[in-house]
Amino acid sequence: MTLTGVGGVGKTRIGRRASVDLARAFKDGVWFVELADVEDPDLLGQTVSRAVGLKVGAAEWSISVLTDFLAQRRALLVLDNCEHLIQACADLVDEVLMACPGIRVLTTSQRALGLTSEAIFQVPPLSLPAEGGVDPGMVHHYGAVRLFVERARALRPAFELTQDNSVDVIELCRALDGIPLALELAAARIRVLSPQAMVDRLNDRYQLLSHGYAGRVPDRQRSLEASVQWTFDLCRDAERRLWAVLSVFRGGMGLEDVEQVAPAAGIEDVLNGLTGLVEKSVLLRDDDGEQVRFRMLESIRLYGEQRLEASGDAERVRELHLQHFLAVAERCGREWIGPDQVAWLERLRNDQPNIRTALQFCVDRADAEHACRIISSLEGFWLAAGLVREARLWFERVLPLVSDDDRGQAPVWRIAAIRVAAWFALIQVDMVTAARLVDDMERLARGSDDDATVAHVLMARGLLVAWEGDAARGQSLIEQSVELHRRVGNMADLAFGMVIDGMLLGFDGEVEHACQVQSEVVALTEQRGELYYHSYALSMIGALSLDPKAPERSREMLQKCLRMKRQLDDRLGIASSMEFLAWVAAVEGRPERAATLLGMATATWRSIGISVDVLPFFSVRHAEGEEAVRRMLTVGQFEKAEAHGEKMSLETAISFALGEAKETPRPAATAGPAQPSPLTRRETEVASLVTEGLTNQEIADRLVISIRTAEAHVENILRKLGVSSRHAIAAWSMGRNDLE
Repeated sequence: MTLTGVGGVGKTRIGRRASVDLARAFKDGVWFVELADVEDPDLLGQTVSRAVGLKVGAAEWSISVLTDFLAQRRALLVLDNCEHLIQACADLVDEVLMACPGIRVLTTSQRALGLTSEAIFQVPPLSLPAEGGVDPGMVHHYGAVRLFVERARALRPAFELTQDNSVDVIELCRALDGIPLALELAAARIRVLSPQAMVDRLNDRYQLLSHGYAGRVPDRQRSLEASVQWTFDLCRDAERRLWAVLSVFRGGMGLEDVEQVAPAAGIEDVLNGLTGLVEKSVLLRDDDGEQVRFRMLESIRLYGEQRLEASGDAERVRELHLQHFLAVAERCGREWIGPDQVAWLERLRNDQPNIRTALQFCVDRADAEHACRIISSLEGFWLAAGLVREARLWFERVLPLVSDDDRGQAPVWRIAAIRVAAWFALIQVDMVTAARLVDDMERLARGSDDDATVAHVLMARGLLVAWEGDAARGQSLIEQSVELHRRVGNMADLAFGMVIDGMLLGFDGEVEHACQVQSEVVALTEQRGELYYHSYALSMIGALSLDPKAPERSREMLQKCLRMKRQLDDRLGIASSMEFLAWVAAVEGRPERAATLLGMATATWRSIGISVDVLPFFSVRHAEGEEAVRRMLTVGQFEKAEAHGEKMSLETAISFALGEAKETPRPAATAGPAQPSPLTRRETEVASLVTEGLTNQEIADRLVISIRTAEAHVENILRKLGVSSRHAIAAWSMGRNDLE
């Protein structure tokens, strides 16, 4: 087996620990061979021979000397740091394994040996708290935080993880990717820097992490830069150039992204370069079963970025990165009304850091056109992902960069960008900004004979007028816009306009006409395999046609819509669906369910920066629905149910709204801590393997222990749990996993 991983991730430490833990499983012992200081491949065999106790001169050594010695032994041979001697190590290990059946070999290396008999284990970084709020009392459960605190205390015993410094410690651990070497080097600064001061210096992390521990530490582990430089030196020239180019990506990249950017940047053999960087753990490979993506740990990426800057090619590579993601965004805009919406949303969520990088590059060089084209093309993504606030922030940075030249007709991209910006302002009921933007549109488009431009202007003015209270005039303008979009063939804007038109008709009391319009949207989108506007149209039909005598029809339609919204992870659509389902529950005479759904909807509205209390048309219906529910409950009952809904996780809330969960699911906060396990760590591991269905012999093989030891563990587990069968062990183990 080869333990692989980026430099500093802890491969050597795990190898040493394994050599100690496994000693009893090998009757002839364990040999740990350090290879970091062996530079000449011809000296490998003698180094290994000396480590196992053979005294052989250089002239006398041959592989048979080593294999003859090991042939009848049952032992573990650990070769540490093989990456710079990869071919020599592969040859030696292959010979040993063929000639010595009782020998097992464990190697640590930044790249695999490439043998058919090799099993590879990618050593992951230490565990990190997820993004978002973290309970300070729970941070010690994460390996990265625990290691930093332990090392910091060793140097400054008074150091404690507190409510005040825990946020900085968590941010530091995340920024350092949970890499043990980086965390230890950071902890070494605790004598002069607070965690907050370290976070403030992360932009120059190689300087921050340039001083470590004295003593018997390899040179490459005395600083973060030395560790990464060791990896860089292992790469071929082509791999180094690719490393530098790929540093322009943030958050990861797909193969298509690499194949578009790297060749244009002068990298010819992309596939072999990628393979080499993955083998050397420069790139980490993520595979969700449907697509493969590659990513760099931030410290690795920053090193490549330094090399890219030094090459003088950084500006050109960033331009290529921008052009690629502009093309991705515009392709998404063209294909948005189609069967690939879910795939597009998944891709864009993965590429959100790259989109931000491309937009920032535009801002830095005052490139308003490309930025506006990206933001406008991703209108559906910003809405579905609940990122309206972020999109508006980008518009606030970009639109002022547009030169106001009245000598000619404003370009279509500018008109489209202002229309999207105005719509996002209206969603957040920022009427002042929306009015200014719509006025700008009309001024810039004055005299235009381009149908698409005129349609955008009519849509924006219609939305503004409707939001300001003149629904009839707003609806008239929107219908004119819809007809122009129908003539142009712009399906996305056509569907959007029709959904809004139908909503205004319905809220104005023309329910039958409204449902006809929404049904047309359903037909238009269904034949294209589209979900986003299709589900909105369904939700409006369900909400507007709610019949007190047969509310189940609306409930079924709204739940169908919510399933689509869950598939899209459309936060705006999820919020509105929950809101409408609350109205249905009130009509059905289920007030506690209705109050819970209102709480869920409110929390979801809030998470995307929208207040339903002031949202035109919705606010009146929301107030009426809430008042109806309050009349059926006491104040305490309503507030308890509403608060319960607000505290639910999004997935739990969706399950509740769909009827997949019980009406009164137990709040997570009331769940007590799991009882301490009666089993040791090793017994828990064995219980897990029993749950997988492994026999005692298979457990022994998996854990590299004797079968007698495996049998003893199983007997101890049965006794401690007070059960008599392996099935009972499995039931206990699965039940415990559910609690955790």
